[in-house]
Amino acid sequence: MDTAARYRLLVTKLREFARLEEALKLLEWDQATHMPPGAQHDRAEQMSVVTGMLHSLRTNPSFLDLLDELAARIKELDPPAAVDVRETKWRADRLRRVPAELQAARARTQALARAAWLEAREQNNFETLRPHLYEVVRLEQEYAHRLTDDGNPYQALLEDYEPGIPLTVIDQLFQELRKPLIQLAQSLKELSRRRRKHQSVLRGHFPTNAQRSFCRFVAERLGFDFHHGRIDESAHPFSISIGRDHRVTTRYEQTDLRVGLYSTLHELGHALYEQGLDPEAHGLPRGTACSLGVHESQSRLWENFIGRSEGFWRFLLPHAGRLLPSLKGAPLEAVLVDVNEAAPSPIRTEADELTYNLHILLRYDLERKLISQELRVEELPEAWRVGMEQLLGITPASDREGVLQDIHWPSGAFGYFPTYTLGNVFAAQIMEAAERQIGPLSPQIERGSFRALREWLTTQIHRRGQEERSIELIRQVTGEKPSSRALLDHLHHRFRWWVDHGGF
Repeated sequence: MDTAARYRLLVTKLREFARLEEALKLLEWDQATHMPPGAQHDRAEQMSVVTGMLHSLRTNPSFLDLLDELAARIKELDPPAAVDVRETKWRADRLRRVPAELQAARARTQALARAAWLEAREQNNFETLRPHLYEVVRLEQEYAHRLTDDGNPYQALLEDYEPGIPLTVIDQLFQELRKPLIQLAQSLKELSRRRRKHQSVLRGHFPTNAQRSFCRFVAERLGFDFHHGRIDESAHPFSISIGRDHRVTTRYEQTDLRVGLYSTLHELGHALYEQGLDPEAHGLPRGTACSLGVHESQSRLWENFIGRSEGFWRFLLPHAGRLLPSLKGAPLEAVLVDVNEAAPSPIRTEADELTYNLHILLRYDLERKLISQELRVEELPEAWRVGMEQLLGITPASDREGVLQDIHWPSGAFGYFPTYTLGNVFAAQIMEAAERQIGPLSPQIERGSFRALREWLTTQIHRRGQEERSIELIRQVTGEKPSSRALLDHLHHRFRWWVDHGGF
């Protein structure tokens, strides 16, 4: 069999794997949206069977032999095919270093830990989770050591989510952010003590049906393709792509319009990325998103950089008044104050744009120490409290408000948290590049015209899939390596606006 024929066979195999993954995603989506509670056991069995099938196919010796043969002849392939082989082999090489028994133990332990986490949150008691989290951390340490011969084990875990990014790059970015963000948080805490009472216009009563219509209108104007997508509701908003079927979920609060709108904008950012991938490369690395950090840059870009801007609300407010009568005649500045409200909070998911990244720095510091064994699991609640005081100047009132607020660690997702801040860093750089290349965006946004920005993002980022790793992709798109400068400039601009308009 010649190289071209081998590559065609690889494509066939990868697309078969993708279809199985899509079946798994459909089961996941249904579980979160419409599945009756009594079906949990059957659904777990269904997902377990499909997951097992995928693992068997990906570790099948004949598939791995095919991949090795193609990797040895990669210079005979054209650049797009070479991307598919390079990225598939990188992932396969990681997979074959980990025994099936360890993968099974990780899955079982994480399932038990997630259940214990729910119970611990309900009880507001870390001790309920502690023995389970201890086992999760122990197995993640073993998993990390399997993935690296003599490197940093945390680096190995990070690359599950952000392939190819050196830990030194993360450390440098976070070091650049740490001091300025702490100073911002201290200033916000002082300001909040003397803020005058503000009459919120986005808090009140907003019927769910009206919010659905409003969020659908926003999605349509941003360019979300409803012929290949839909918006539903779930307890925890997410987006998922099942081939060319792109599904967004959101969550509405009848007393606060911001919850549904900004959840929707965030998830639409993810979905627009998926809709912008090359459909001809379905199931292949070059038709797959670059990394979680780049994915997060797209959600943060639409949610924060566009969705909290003055231009966006100059366009949106008249339409909001039509669909939500209580907003008819609402002052623009009052709306902008509501959507840019800022004050330190103990809860990550409720944090404002100015302080959010400090929550990530805390988790990054702690999870690195857990994996390196510098910090023991039983020391985690106190380390969390100390870290919150040092970074944000606040102390959690309870375990539920502190160390128990996220499901990531019980799920074994060590190395995931940094991608949130990477997404913010990348988004700021991407927005600057878009302004340089497209021209001023605010006048277009005020007119409700998002097409130029969306198409630029599709060309520069979405269509390129995994052609490059995230560092190189950002360098090529923005003309500079990943840097905290653009994000800090953006946050300082937001802070100055808040000081001038926040009612102090």
